[in-house]
Amino acid sequence: MFDKLRNWWEGEVYHIEGVFPGIRYRRHWTADLARGCTSFYLKNWKWCLGFTATIISLTVAILKLG
Repeated sequence: MFDKLRNWWEGEVYHIEGVFPGIRYRRHWTADLARGCTSFYLKNWKWCLGFTATIISLTVAILKLG
């Protein structure tokens, strides 16, 4: 199972002749989306955690009032 997940994450390797470096990866669109989300979270984790805590707090406050 771990090998399938790793192959999905890394994608298929193919080579381009005459280009340095000639190694490219052909990934499934879901792997590209997961990489994008992971990259965004790692760059902006402080904002993500603060935004999530704010939304949860506002939801709890609204539910308590209603």
